[in-house]
Amino acid sequence: MTLRIREALPTDVPALVDLAARTFPLACPPELSRSAVEEFVRRHLDEVAFRRYLGDRTHTVLVGCESDGRTCAYALLVDGTAMDDSCAELITSRPTMGISKFYLDPAHHGGGGAAQLLDAVMSTARTRGVESLWLATNVANGRARTFYLKNGFLPRGNRIFEVGGFDNVDVVYELPVTTR
Repeated sequence: MTLRIREALPTDVPALVDLAARTFPLACPPELSRSAVEEFVRRHLDEVAFRRYLGDRTHTVLVGCESDGRTCAYALLVDGTAMDDSCAELITSRPTMGISKFYLDPAHHGGGGAAQLLDAVMSTARTRGVESLWLATNVANGRARTFYLKNGFLPRGNRIFEVGGFDNVDVVYELPVTTR
């Protein structure tokens, strides 16, 4: 599968909201209640939130589309450590860019789309003069953790990430931009 990846436009917002609602739960630990996940999606991944991300010069939303134009992947990038300043001490290279969201439609898992999206994220980082990328994912998200390690991300520590009023333990990873 080959994705066409580009910066998102305001017209992409409805498709991004739909994709986010379908994919965010995949990254959550099984013990997290459905209502907690739904609350997080309503507060952080609705149309208002995506329009805010698109209008904020410190945020970049990349969208991946199939050949027919259907949205099947997205990444939300945030300059520096602003998405979670408590992680700043864990990040070793500056300037850095955080990967707040990195999702692929489950129908496309295993088809190379995630690697293509990561390549686009790396290209964006290089264009902006970023030295490293960082992200955090739940300790129970084995599929994502395997992907990140396979692609050169280095574990830097843990953080607590609140979803719907519940604290979750995430592993924080960093990727030097020059390594990929």
